Amino acid sequence: MYDISVVMPTARSDYSIIGQPDLHFLKPTIRSLADQEFKDFEFIVVDALHGSRGYDFSKLPFDVKHVPVHPNHRFWLDHKRWGVAGTLNTGIIHAEGELIVRVDDCSQFGPDFLRRFWDGYESGVWPMAMHIRYLGGEPAVFNDEYRKVGYEAKYSEMVSEEKRFNVLGRIYGEGGIVKDTRFELVRGAGGRLIAPVNWMYGYSSFTTRAAVKVNGFDELFDGDKSLEDVDFGSRLVMAGYTDLFQLDIEHTVIEHEHMPLPESVVAKDLKNIKCNYALYLLNRRKGRWRTNDNILNEEDLAYIKKESLVSPCDPDPERSIYEDGCEGELFRLWADNQPDFDLRDERLDV
Repeated sequence: MYDISVVMPTARSDYSIIGQPDLHFLKPTIRSLADQEFKDFEFIVVDALHGSRGYDFSKLPFDVKHVPVHPNHRFWLDHKRWGVAGTLNTGIIHAEGELIVRVDDCSQFGPDFLRRFWDGYESGVWPMAMHIRYLGGEPAVFNDEYRKVGYEAKYSEMVSEEKRFNVLGRIYGEGGIVKDTRFELVRGAGGRLIAPVNWMYGYSSFTTRAAVKVNGFDELFDGDKSLEDVDFGSRLVMAGYTDLFQLDIEHTVIEHEHMPLPESVVAKDLKNIKCNYALYLLNRRKGRWRTNDNILNEEDLAYIKKESLVSPCDPDPERSIYEDGCEGELFRLWADNQPDFDLRDERLDV
């Protein structure tokens, strides 16, 4: 047993940090963890490229579990689509820590990073951290260089380059640091606050016990990207874990700008299966705090189609951002292969 399980999902190519082509994407994270003041932790790397990853995890001053995505949790990865929830659930299966700290890849931490999580947990909250983006080893600035090579500027899913630049300009301002959009809100609240229900993002913490109680991240979000983390936080609150998620202006992480996932993992130019925001709304509307072992019915599926956030499901494929307007084989494949598992049982089998 450990105090903390640090869980990192990844499907990243080895050398994918923008502006530092000779830096393996795992090195900043590994070095940071080796320098932590807080020592009672394990590092769980759940790797969609596990079979082809050549990184040497031996001789590190902390325990590492480098594991593939569990076969029960990789349905959409096997279809070359996003599978973040299943990857994170694999981490929960393997976690032996009392507190899970979920981090993203290409990340770098200060030596007090894990201590802040544990100190917060012992004081009765579940801390979260905010990120600052780095480009070429320095804080990323929204300028002409970022517009040329920055991840959000070059690879964001917003439709046109003009729209991407306009939106990013409004968020960061010309010459502004590319960072977590919650920074100024936390600063305005005096530097520390209990976060709203929909603020659980990449660098967050929660107990293993709570994660098992809600049966993990909702794998119905897989197949498409986004909101599995926000939904997870929402369901934790619905399950009774209220007023726990704390943000502190001093609790930060560096996230190095990186390339998209390789096409061998997630195919390019995919249309969405469904709207994950509508699924998030459905879970809240039904008070559905435990997932992955209760099947959505046809009424639920109709609700998801109707409440799509952008470009509502439309049978005209030229107008819809959804494959076949949510009426074709892909949506049916998703509806007919809903997850059905119990993480508690799967943890016993490890």
